[in-house]
Amino acid sequence: MEYAYPVVGFLAGMALVATSVFTAFLYTPTTSSTVDTAITAFTGATLQIGDFLSVSSVTAIVFDLLAAQFGMQYPMLVPFTIAYLATHLIVYYSSLRITDVQGEPLDPDFDIRENPLRLATLSIPGALILLPSGRR
Repeated sequence: MEYAYPVVGFLAGMALVATSVFTAFLYTPTTSSTVDTAITAFTGATLQIGDFLSVSSVTAIVFDLLAAQFGMQYPMLVPFTIAYLATHLIVYYSSLRITDVQGEPLDPDFDIRENPLRLATLSIPGALILLPSGRR
């Protein structure tokens, strides 16, 4: 029960990030209509909130294990700073990659059926950082 909240937070965060990536993949905003604006806002909000929940949960578990197993105590500022930086870096690079992903369905050479696991990989927080940019 000790890790119930962080595990649930991690799973909820992963679900939100997956929702964001699938939404971005399925719908590419092309105008400034109300629908496009709402979908863009939904994609951004689910990405940021999901990433925040995932990173915060992992950080909480890691620093608790460091304290419990190895006796390493840190001031609260250390895990806060690490989680803050990780969250913002992941959201920044994820936003860049989502922009690339939204451009791929318009690319005639792109076929998701050739590599269906790529879309699932994109929903893992931090995995978007590892993918090369699609810009040429």
